Amino acid sequence: MSVVEKTKALLAEMASLQQTEVPEPTLFSIGSRGYYENPTTDVLAFFIDDTAPHGLGSLVLEALVSCLPETHQDIDCSLASPPEREVSTPNGKRIDLLLQNAEWVMVLENKIFHQQNNPFDEYEHHVERYFKDKRPLYLVLSPTGIAPTRFSNWVGISYPALIDALKTKLAEQFISQPLTKWVILLREFLLHLENTMSKPSLSEENLDFVLNNLSQIKEAQDLKLKVIKGYQQSLHQFLASALDEELNSAVVHWYGFPAIRFAIKDWPTESDVVLFLDGRRDKSFCINYYCGDMVTEARRKIADDHFNESDCIERWNEVRDTYRCYKAKFKETTQEAMQEKLLHKMRLMDKFEREIRPTLSK
Repeated sequence: MSVVEKTKALLAEMASLQQTEVPEPTLFSIGSRGYYENPTTDVLAFFIDDTAPHGLGSLVLEALVSCLPETHQDIDCSLASPPEREVSTPNGKRIDLLLQNAEWVMVLENKIFHQQNNPFDEYEHHVERYFKDKRPLYLVLSPTGIAPTRFSNWVGISYPALIDALKTKLAEQFISQPLTKWVILLREFLLHLENTMSKPSLSEENLDFVLNNLSQIKEAQDLKLKVIKGYQQSLHQFLASALDEELNSAVVHWYGFPAIRFAIKDWPTESDVVLFLDGRRDKSFCINYYCGDMVTEARRKIADDHFNESDCIERWNEVRDTYRCYKAKFKETTQEAMQEKLLHKMRLMDKFEREIRPTLSK
């Protein structure tokens, strides 16, 4: 079989595979390099603080306490002082989070992906030494909710249990109180925790397919790159000949799909015309064209009058409003139709750069 035939067979098999569900992004996951216990404990401490500006009072602490055994749920959920982070013991160990009420003191260790190898006995000695008159509570918050087996005073709470308790509390909050940014932020925090705690959705069928077809998948990827590169060179030659100009061209990728950029070397700005082979679902191939140095509304109005043809479906600004941008749709996507429309837009941009731009006021 040729590479093309094998790729067609591979694509036919891929079409029958189960689609992997992508978790909803949150404010905490965007731009994140990973999941870290310290920032999570910081956020948790903020929301546990019943005097903090979030205005939720003791809601989060009440949810936490509701996850404890019944023998521990009789405590008053108001704090005598703000939560303390990274509390040092005499031997230099650090307690993740320490909470105090007039009658009790709570040590909370937050464990995400690490084994529970903390010096739990030293934490207990610290509390016994400095909080003799208060009832001690020792908690480990982790994905499984399993407490350290060698330390009988410690109680485990699972993140899923805490998330469920917080959801219940938040539902009551939605009904009785107006929506605030802090409620939205707490909801985002819960969603982020859910995504982090949940196992990655991985279909064994999909995994087997990829592992068993790595060579063919690589061939398909190489075929794609080779064909797109050849298509760029073909369009480059066609446009250079039709325009009788020297061009710059390059292939970039937007959303994982190829975008082929073209510009005449003599243009005085970095304006260009882009054939975007957009393969996303419910999208289609299009031409985007970018007119540079559009720093005033007057200039943008002149550009709009020039570029706003019947096939133009969208206009916007980019690069701190210095580029005026346009998108043109295709009625048909044959190679000849795309080639001709690309040539037309190149001529349109060339006329603007050579004839209209010199007339623009500074």
